[in-house]
Amino acid sequence: MAVRGSAAGMVPLLAALLAGCAPDAGEGGRVVVVDGSSSLYPLSEAVAEEFAREHPGSRIVVRVSGTAGGLRRLCEGEVHVAGASRAMTSAEAARCRSAGIEYLALPVARDGVTVVVNSGNDAVGCLTMAELRRLWEPGSGVTNWRDLRPGLPPERVRLFGPGTDSGTFHFFTAVVMGRTGASRADHYQTEDDHLIARGVAGNRWSLGYLGSASYAASEERVRALEVDTGFGCVRPTQAKIGDGSYSPLSRDLYIYMANAYNNMYNNLYTFVAYYVSASRELAEEAGYAPLPSEEYERSLALLAAAREGSS
Repeated sequence: MAVRGSAAGMVPLLAALLAGCAPDAGEGGRVVVVDGSSSLYPLSEAVAEEFAREHPGSRIVVRVSGTAGGLRRLCEGEVHVAGASRAMTSAEAARCRSAGIEYLALPVARDGVTVVVNSGNDAVGCLTMAELRRLWEPGSGVTNWRDLRPGLPPERVRLFGPGTDSGTFHFFTAVVMGRTGASRADHYQTEDDHLIARGVAGNRWSLGYLGSASYAASEERVRALEVDTGFGCVRPTQAKIGDGSYSPLSRDLYIYMANAYNNMYNNLYTFVAYYVSASRELAEEAGYAPLPSEEYERSLALLAAAREGSS
């Protein structure tokens, strides 16, 4: 793994953390399982591929069941790492505690919830937060574009969005509606961002929302709208997401590692340390905004302390 620029400061921490714990291909085929957020899937998959290339014999499985699904499986002892597009809730933390599962929360990247339309829809370029609220609120009477704003075409709006296990769904509804989970139900729902993009690409007058990295992987098929939060229309670019200009629709993404497995085998430690260290470079390549270097360094220090405490 190449280390560039200011990320070089993380090398001593990473080296100390990984000392003496290279993955052992002969450990009975033990597998590190990553599950959770579809918004974080592109980064998790990229990290897993790089890790496998640099550590032959390692086995990393990356799955998608949504943030809530991944955290639930983490607290039930079914997976080792959960990807999350929001922070763990108090109820989820209580579930882990009651199951005796200790965990570390490690931020790895920043993204923005991106509102997308079909690339053939040139009638709208920006929506206000109030318009997004009217469009997505429970019981919304908006059925066509003209209902949303005079001058837009009288074409039916077909909506695509994340399922209720998705952290993106929880985040979007909390920010736009002011209440987590508040949303109209008459739209296509899925935990797979790629299916949202495919649905929007398949109908000229459709609209959906998904993570920015998933949008980056689909931008040849769909178009991102700018969003006006009261200070003018802002496009969800990596730069705008990273510097906070796209707030409040930008957020940090996390991986949660279950400490319950720390004494089982070293491959988990090695992979999670690699994930954190590699994220600064791979996050940007995968369409996210990287975090400041000191946040990665802080996460590596937390991981090193946890490993020391379990040895």
